[in-house]
Amino acid sequence: MSSAYNHSSTELTAWTLNEQYYNTFLVEEDDVLKRARQNSDDNGLPQIAVSASQGKYLNLVARSIGAKRILEVGTLGG
Repeated sequence: MSSAYNHSSTELTAWTLNEQYYNTFLVEEDDVLKRARQNSDDNGLPQIAVSASQGKYLNLVARSIGAKRILEVGTLGG
């Protein structure tokens, strides 16, 4: 049975490497976000937060549709 969430580790590695590459020149992570990620790591939280580029994309989508409210489910570390 095939699932949208059944990805090989090679696919996930390729996705991660692509995102890291593009983030080097498209998106600059701010100091607050860096500290929040470090705090999450220091406290043993799983590394499942969206990346800076994913967050900026979500912001773009929300602004483009004129969203007045956004519900975030599961804030993890903050």
